[in-house]
Amino acid sequence: MIKEQVVGVLAVIKKGKKFLFVKRSNKLRFEPSKWGFIGETMKYEESFEDTLKRGLKEEVRMKLTSFNLMNVYSFNFKSQYNDKHRHAIVIAFLCSAKGKIKLNNELEDYIWLEIDEAKKLDLINSNKQIIKDIKKWCKLNGKKI
Repeated sequence: MIKEQVVGVLAVIKKGKKFLFVKRSNKLRFEPSKWGFIGETMKYEESFEDTLKRGLKEEVRMKLTSFNLMNVYSFNFKSQYNDKHRHAIVIAFLCSAKGKIKLNNELEDYIWLEIDEAKKLDLINSNKQIIKDIKKWCKLNGKKI
């Protein structure tokens, strides 16, 4: 059994009362065709901000304009396609971004939704918990949703 630990950042992009959700390509091995937020694995010695900027640029061609720490998560799961047991530490940020969305080849669609509407999407498993926390975080921090 192979054990692996990764650290990733999640860009929860908010515009007005809506949030950006992207749909993963059906060609990907991990969570194909599932909806979620933009996420990126951190590179060695990369800052949170640089990882967010890189993820937005690579995945949707948007430019990060602001970000606030929302929450930190710890997820354990077994890989769907090999014998890896993975521990993912995910740092979620509420972000603003600008630019016209242009998806890369790892994504096949996007949609802006109010957070309660996201429940109808076929979501990435880890993003289900994050969506539950968004309303609570926004209320505690005076952010309207």
